[in-house]
Formats: sequence, structure tokens, C-alpha cells
Amino acid sequence: MFFQIIQGVFTGVEALALLAFAGITLGGSAVGLALSTPLFILFSPILVPATIATTLLTTGFTTSGGLGMVALRIFWKLFKRLRKKGKGTPKIPGLAPGAPDSDPVSGG
Repeated sequence: MFFQIIQGVFTGVEALALLAFAGITLGGSAVGLALSTPLFILFSPILVPATIATTLLTTGFTTSGGLGMVALRIFWKLFKRLRKKGKGTPKIPGLAPGAPDSDPVSGG
């Protein structure tokens, strides 16, 4: 019982500390945003096109890389399938190696 009370007290203190850190972080973020807003407004003719260009470049590189990886994967699977086909015909149970295909092996 005593251990649970101590554990509850420590948990409460930790929760209050984390809540205080969250408040400090929120306050710092608000002050930082208030101080940097004039800079963003001043440099927006440069930042907006730069952001658009960076987004388009990143999207293009990511898309081309992804499509290239998919193409390589398709070629690899095709290569493995063709290599497997060249090893021989699949074994059919009940069919003798020299028997013609039209004759049944067992008269079931």
C-alpha cells in the first residue's frame, strides 16, 4: 500500500513536470513565431517560389526513384522466371518420362 502511494506521488510529479515543459515549449514557439513573422513576410517573394521549387524537385526525384525501383524489381522477377523455365520441364506425377501425352498412364 505504501509503495503504491509513493508511486502515485512520483507519477504526479512527473506529469506536472512534463506539463510545465509543454507550456514552456508552447510559449517559446509562440515567441519565436511572433519574432520570425516579419522576416517571413519580408522574404516571402523568395521563400514561396523556393518552397514550390524544392517541393517539385523532391517529388520528382522520389517518383523517379520509386518507378525505377519498381521497374528493376519487375525485370528481376522476369529474369528469375525465365531462368527457372530454362532448367527443364516441370515434373508431372504419374507420367513416365518417355510416354506420349495422349495415353493415360493409369486407367482409373
